[in-house]
Amino acid sequence: MRYLLFSLLVLCPFLLAAQADTISFNKQNLIQTLKKLSVTESEKSIKKYEQEKVINRQRATLEYLQGIDRQAKIFLKRGIDTTAFNKFITDVKQSLEIVKDGILVNKGTNQTQRNLDVSASILDELNARVTDKKRLLQTYSRRVTTLNVQIDSLSTDPSLYALPEDSADIIKHIRRMYVTAKGIVPVDSALDKIATIIEEQQLKTDLLLFDINSTKEDIEIYSGHLSSQSFQKEFPFIWQDPIYSRPLKDIIKFSIAKETITLLFYVEDHFIRICFMFIMLLGSWYFLRALKKQLLESPHSNADNLVVAHPLPAAILITFSLFQFLFASPPFIFNFALWLPAAICLGIVFRSYISVYWQRFWAITTLLFVLACIDNMILQASRPERYFMLVVSIGGSIFMASLLANKKKSELKERKILYFIAIFLLFEISSSLLNLLGRFNVAKALMISGYVSLIMGIIFLWVIRLINEGLVLASSVYKQPSRQLFYLNFNRVGKQAPAIFYIILALGWIVIVARHFYHLRGYAASVNNFVTMERTIGDYNYSITGISIFILVLLCSFFLSRLVSYFAAEHDVPNDTNGTRKKFSPGSWLLVIRIFIITAGLVLAFAAAGIPIDKFVIVLGALGVGVGLGLQGLVNNLVSGLIISFEKPVTVGDIIEFDGKIATIKSIGFRSSVAKSIDGANLIIPNGDLLSQHLTNWTMGNNFRRCHLVVGVAYATDINVTQTLLTDLLKGDERILSYPSPGVFFKDFGDSAIEIELVYWIRDIKEYMLVRSDLIAKIFDAFKKEHITIPFPQQDIHIRNGAPKNDIS
Repeated sequence: MRYLLFSLLVLCPFLLAAQADTISFNKQNLIQTLKKLSVTESEKSIKKYEQEKVINRQRATLEYLQGIDRQAKIFLKRGIDTTAFNKFITDVKQSLEIVKDGILVNKGTNQTQRNLDVSASILDELNARVTDKKRLLQTYSRRVTTLNVQIDSLSTDPSLYALPEDSADIIKHIRRMYVTAKGIVPVDSALDKIATIIEEQQLKTDLLLFDINSTKEDIEIYSGHLSSQSFQKEFPFIWQDPIYSRPLKDIIKFSIAKETITLLFYVEDHFIRICFMFIMLLGSWYFLRALKKQLLESPHSNADNLVVAHPLPAAILITFSLFQFLFASPPFIFNFALWLPAAICLGIVFRSYISVYWQRFWAITTLLFVLACIDNMILQASRPERYFMLVVSIGGSIFMASLLANKKKSELKERKILYFIAIFLLFEISSSLLNLLGRFNVAKALMISGYVSLIMGIIFLWVIRLINEGLVLASSVYKQPSRQLFYLNFNRVGKQAPAIFYIILALGWIVIVARHFYHLRGYAASVNNFVTMERTIGDYNYSITGISIFILVLLCSFFLSRLVSYFAAEHDVPNDTNGTRKKFSPGSWLLVIRIFIITAGLVLAFAAAGIPIDKFVIVLGALGVGVGLGLQGLVNNLVSGLIISFEKPVTVGDIIEFDGKIATIKSIGFRSSVAKSIDGANLIIPNGDLLSQHLTNWTMGNNFRRCHLVVGVAYATDINVTQTLLTDLLKGDERILSYPSPGVFFKDFGDSAIEIELVYWIRDIKEYMLVRSDLIAKIFDAFKKEHITIPFPQQDIHIRNGAPKNDIS
């Protein structure tokens, strides 16, 4: 094109000159030449444009290939650690071999439910972990495949192999191709290699999962068989020779291995909850230590109370007993790790509180409990174990029966322990008989259930006692709420433990004992299937479990809201020594806290039940319009309550003057606030009225109040002496502030006295009447002593006799 334009510029002057000078010129040849030039230049331009297009595509493709190269290198650096993966596979295989011992290998005459249960829990965890590894391998495999496809598709792009005509451009293109290929080729080879490795590892995980699931199916078959024949004879009578014998040492060895694996897996899966439990333990210990310190510092109290005598053991006992319910389906060894410290700590707590006889009882009971738990962790039946179970059951039964026959039971601090001893005897006697008759699994379940029911029953009774005693002590020590105690009002707790404590812990006791009866799991599974089965109404799917969770979460949020309100302080907010009100007041935030708890509970209830919230937005919007139109007063009071909580024109503990009445704000609720008048009556004031009407807040900034007192003295009195005397009286009262300083001023000449006004500030408005009364009494006594007269009002009446001078009559 440039050549064509240049030619035109050269030829145009000649054409013009030929026309002007009438020189003969062959126009036809010239036109033909121009056409040829146009066609030639057009072809060159198109060709050059196509070449530039190809070059740009080549550069873009090579740049994209280089980007894929960088991504692939990063992926390969962060790829699978084959060494760690192989170790994981080896560990899983070893665990699987341990699981098979006593079930598929060396299985003996019959299976034991404990062995099947522990093995099933291990297999569930192994299956979950191997499945996670399989998903990870699938993710890596998809990523490797994606990178390979991208590299192959770009490498086979035809534009890369179209060479330009210019030799210099060819060299440049070849260099770019070489640099890109130098980076891509090893990455491509590495991706192919890692793809092969991933494929091999996927094959290993698939085989391992197959083995795990096969073993799990066998265990489920054995468990179903045992459940259907719970009370049938499983082993020979104890006096008969055993059919199969295995060294007890081998049984103990694989039992320890299985229990250890189960414990480690459970701790790893519930590590956060375990940390939370220990945080609560530290908090309980700190609270009991602080309570003991306060008791030691109090002149009328002592630190010999049961709950604070040993703060750390008491905290361990309470925390481990209550927070064990945080853990769903824990293995027996984990429960034992919580129960044993709690039992030991209980022995330390009441060591100096109960008699020596009952201390010995607890020590022996704890020892028998430990032996029963150790036996329960032996997973395969053997003749020595059956004898050991018989000794533990019969020995415990004889010991407990002797306690019931002994007159020492009158010394029991908790009489309800006798009920748990009776349950224990029923379980242990039944266990002994069934063990003799070869019903091993049921006998073992009854044996451990008897000891667990006794130990946990006694522990729960003492936990209730300790909790209630701690709250009662706190109510006697912390007369005013403090920031460290979250402003709890312990005075709301009575000396008698609430019945709800016993109901909750009784339900927990039943759950703990029922866990050991494995044949009940079939019924539990049927119930679970019924309540978890999804049902349909229209487009909405629901289940009984979801509805129950929804209702339970809502009830818990309402209960927690009421509990916060119940324990919140309902007395006056304490002031600093200088009379300034404390900046932090929990009462003013109580409404916000309650609304937050209920709102969070509602959201959690929807989320936990799986109910889609968006379907209720339209309904809630329509209800909001209806509420706004029909319940304006209620909405006004609710919004006013929120404004009061945030803006704080009044807060709990403030002394206000409303509608001519002096009252103290006791609580700020959703719709109304409660104020207690000086007459003792409770005033229910709508929150809207607190904001809309004129209200005097005497203690919004502080509790100071300026007071006035007027006294009159006779005209014959020395006013300088009187002024000095009154000033000394004001300065001598500690309740009257020195700054602003009190003043004595001569106010006016009255009809019968010189009026003197006393102006002073008191620290607390609540002392107004008392200070005024005491001051009047002191002034009266001082004036009487100094012979200063306080005149009473009097009038002189003058009566004139005779007619007036201007009378004309």
